Amino acid sequence: MKLEDDSLPNSGWVNMNIRPGIINILRFRNGLDTLLATGTLPNARLKKIKLILGIQNSVMKNGQSFPLKIKDEDREVIVSLDINNFEIINGGSVMFWIDFDAGNSIRVDNSGSGNNNGYRLKSHIKIFSHSNSGRIEGKVLPLAADPIIKAVIGTDTATAIPDDDDGEFKIVGLTAGTYKVIIDGQNGYSDTLIQNVIVSKREDSHLPLIRLRR
Repeated sequence: MKLEDDSLPNSGWVNMNIRPGIINILRFRNGLDTLLATGTLPNARLKKIKLILGIQNSVMKNGQSFPLKIKDEDREVIVSLDINNFEIINGGSVMFWIDFDAGNSIRVDNSGSGNNNGYRLKSHIKIFSHSNSGRIEGKVLPLAADPIIKAVIGTDTATAIPDDDDGEFKIVGLTAGTYKVIIDGQNGYSDTLIQNVIVSKREDSHLPLIRLRR
């Protein structure tokens, strides 16, 4: 993490204590999260965060695992922060959440030959705090529709995939405003559009049960 006081050692960058290992990011969706890193920050304003990605990455498609390539220039992900991206609690503790947009981060890699191009990771992440954002939640049936949920405001789109067991979904880290929610049905099921979904800071916007038809 980079702090605004550049008189600090290492040009203001402070290393966090991170839990090493491979993380299945698809486990952490619909409001479920995990603690990624902790640390102690000097008394200076948080300015940027930097993630350094490992190389043992993979993607699943139709039950098969494929290598997920990362170019050298994409291994460092740096995001600028402002006061709306994090919250300060309990006498100075700083908290923020990282939303990794898997749908926009994984791309077909056309640099190979034949049908074995594979996949490439170019990370799209968003930093947010619960105190300065809202959420949209609901339930989509039938489970066989395998829908993709998109919350759209202006040029920004947030995506969720409902739980396999019950069809419930939650989209977190949304800025306050009026959204349209697109339910993209799969397997022959029709799409559905819900207009004028109002999102407020610190609140959940609950949608009625959504049933998709063929």
